[in-house]
Amino acid sequence: MATEAMQVDVHTFTETALGVVQGYGSPLPAHLPLGLLGGEDLLPGWDEDWVLLERERLRQLRLHALDALAETLVRQGKPALALEAAWASVRTEPLRESGHRVVVSVHLAEGNLSEAVHHYQAFRRLLNEELGVEPSPQFTRMLPVHRPGRALRDRP
Repeated sequence: MATEAMQVDVHTFTETALGVVQGYGSPLPAHLPLGLLGGEDLLPGWDEDWVLLERERLRQLRLHALDALAETLVRQGKPALALEAAWASVRTEPLRESGHRVVVSVHLAEGNLSEAVHHYQAFRRLLNEELGVEPSPQFTRMLPVHRPGRALRDRP
């Protein structure tokens, strides 16, 4: 009697995401973990406390893995794939700064300063409108056009 191995999506996802967050070393494996880009929430429609906690844990793990994957891809000179991972993070949580920082870092790595500034300004507006706060100083300092004592302003 043959025993077939059972594969559980949550276990596979968790293993893959933790591998990305912990770092594979360089280079990334031949089969990039682009499955992190999509995915469904755990047990949609369920509202039991344990499901809500596990769903949020997995969401946070996905976000961290997407950011780490994008940063690794930037370092490896793969900007198109890096942007895919960064945008997946931004789509998942539009007000989370780390995903937006990766988008800007990809643009800067490609030498696209105007796109980097444009994205920063769009995020700055969104953050101000939604939460009434500014991006972190760490984010603002990423842009070479930033001058001490003068914040980047939106164009009129």
